[in-house]
Amino acid sequence: MKTFILFSFLIVTSTVSRAQDTNFTGAWNLIDFEIISDDYNERLNEDKLKGDGSVWDLFFMEESQFKQTSNMSGTGTMDSQEGSWEVKGNNLRLLITMGVQKMEIIYIYEFEENLLVLKRKNPAGTMEIISKFRMK
Repeated sequence: MKTFILFSFLIVTSTVSRAQDTNFTGAWNLIDFEIISDDYNERLNEDKLKGDGSVWDLFFMEESQFKQTSNMSGTGTMDSQEGSWEVKGNNLRLLITMGVQKMEIIYIYEFEENLLVLKRKNPAGTMEIISKFRMK
């Protein structure tokens, strides 16, 4: 009986974990971007982002493959990075290559209705960025 209970728990846990990952799979586009700090606060809603021509798209693919495209780096060009993604608890971990440099970016994530919300603080903890994405 204990073996059956343990086996059932493992199946349910595995299914829930895969269901979480499946929620990410697909293409997402930025619809809300907010920077919060002691000195500076700015929020760009969907209308403002579109009006400015700002783009940030995330592509979560099968087998943990990831790609993002964005023109929000300040260079005025559309940049693209590829890598991998994984979910652990409420953390989304991205491993991406930017030029020749490999970077790890960790977000705290949550789903609000049909939106993917990614939150991240700078290393000093003085600034937080909250990005909301809608599935395309």
